[in-house]
Amino acid sequence: MKAPDSFQSPNRWCDFHDDHGHKTEDCIALKMEDYQQHIRRLGSKRSGRLKHLLLRTDEISFTAKEQNKVLAPHHDSLVKSLTVANCLVKRILVDNGISTNIIFQTAYQDLGLEEDALTRKQTTGEVIVSVYAEEINMSTKFLIVECKSSYNMILGRPWIHDMGAVPSTLHQMVKFPTSLWIKEIKRDQENS
Repeated sequence: MKAPDSFQSPNRWCDFHDDHGHKTEDCIALKMEDYQQHIRRLGSKRSGRLKHLLLRTDEISFTAKEQNKVLAPHHDSLVKSLTVANCLVKRILVDNGISTNIIFQTAYQDLGLEEDALTRKQTTGEVIVSVYAEEINMSTKFLIVECKSSYNMILGRPWIHDMGAVPSTLHQMVKFPTSLWIKEIKRDQENS
């Protein structure tokens, strides 16, 4: 159904509906649909422009307004709570300075995971468990380390890069792209 001529403003065009009335970036129907269906339906001719409008993944940024929500002044680590192996795990350090992901032995045991799931290495072992962050459920490899720590886990560069995430200790959050939006995981600043 086409909009009447009176609604046909050139700056209110929707690529998804091929019609005037609202802008593509404001299209609720487009946001509700699966991205891959749109690419197949619209074809490759317009998919690049539509992908840019839909995903907006070309830029992840942090604002001063987001920084105002953080208790300041601080020199806190970036500590989060996430669902790991279907359990809520608190005190997870997000550290882009470490080249691996670590689960400390006590936290591994508290998760109730089987010892035979471990692959023995020079550490206590390594294991792959699912980490759920907002809409993303990702199988993540961890080293199991037996030592005391004030954290239960450390998510290092492998998880950060696989998520396409950008952590900010200043803003006490991690942002990452999903199929439709830029999502954010906010701080557990009181646990830092």
